Amino acid sequence: MRYPISRRDVLALLGGLAAGAAIMPARADTAPQPKLDARDSADVERIQRYLNSIRTLSGHFIQTSSNGGFAEGKIYLERPNRVRLDYSPPTKLQVFADGFWLIYVDYELQNVDQVPLSSTPAALLVADKVKLSGDVTVLGVARGKQTIDVRLTQTDDPDQGQLTFGFTDSPLQLHDWTVIDAQRVRTRVALVNTEFNVKIDPYVFFFDPPPWAGAPQ
Repeated sequence: MRYPISRRDVLALLGGLAAGAAIMPARADTAPQPKLDARDSADVERIQRYLNSIRTLSGHFIQTSSNGGFAEGKIYLERPNRVRLDYSPPTKLQVFADGFWLIYVDYELQNVDQVPLSSTPAALLVADKVKLSGDVTVLGVARGKQTIDVRLTQTDDPDQGQLTFGFTDSPLQLHDWTVIDAQRVRTRVALVNTEFNVKIDPYVFFFDPPPWAGAPQ
């Protein structure tokens, strides 16, 4: 069974490049104190440099969760402050960040809702700079044959949730991220056919209200 996508699911998707587990209204298992060796620290610095090198991103995403949820669509990002999500049918949802507002467009309910971008996870997603220290603590680095993952939590409240970035390595490239929420539901977002640092038409981020839309709420 495919469950409908909720705003929580959208926020999990937006958590990806945020580099801040504070986005998650979650309580995950208390994380152990991180023990990073010199190799881990070097890889974290390398990953931070790589994330900051991403100025634009576009591609397909596949979103799955451990409760059976499934969705897919297109993602467009341009730093700073612009993002667009186009969910594919049967999910009838779009999300825009235009520099000032985060706008949710629900075509099924014929509803448009906007909130200040600065009050949402998308503000971190499209921030000009990612920092994997300070407000964020790296809990660990895991390496596979051609992959590397970095697991993060909020420094001031590590019980609040976790976020894991997954990369292919050599060369380093963002592949997926996973968020854990309060019900221990894991939401994974995989990127497919992604293009990085390719010019995106500015019109992509322009929200043109549908005919049925009234004043945003």
